[in-house]
Amino acid sequence: MSNQFPPPHQNPPADPYANPQAGLPSYTGPAQDPAYAYGPMAPQKMPGVVRAAQIVLWVLGGLTFLGTVGLIFISNPETAGAALGVNLCVLVSAGMAFRYGTVGNGIRVTCIVLMSVQIAVALGGAASGNGAGLLPLLGAIAVVVLLSQGAAGAWFKRPRG
Repeated sequence: MSNQFPPPHQNPPADPYANPQAGLPSYTGPAQDPAYAYGPMAPQKMPGVVRAAQIVLWVLGGLTFLGTVGLIFISNPETAGAALGVNLCVLVSAGMAFRYGTVGNGIRVTCIVLMSVQIAVALGGAASGNGAGLLPLLGAIAVVVLLSQGAAGAWFKRPRG
């Protein structure tokens, strides 16, 4: 009866990565390939979710500013100051949105925290019967959802050079 399997090698090679053909360079993987010299490519263009969050913040900030100025002339400055104070997180985040193209992950986390505070303030206002806080509430929820996505995290964590 013949053995259908070849006999095992008596002397296995000392180096499993040894080049079987002399004179040719050995290749051990992506670590030596020049195409992989800089690792995975970071996004070069701002993702749509980040741009959408930026636009939502600018619209909310503009409406807050216009509403405050309108309240100064329509009612009294005290009411306008209260409206400005309630939406202060929106105004700060709208100002920070201008820097989304050049800054790191800290500004994303800060905007998420500020918009979470805005959600809490708007829910408190809605519970007390103030319906004017509905638009900032919905906008703040949208910004938190948009900035919490993976594409937004990749954009803000990208390497800068």
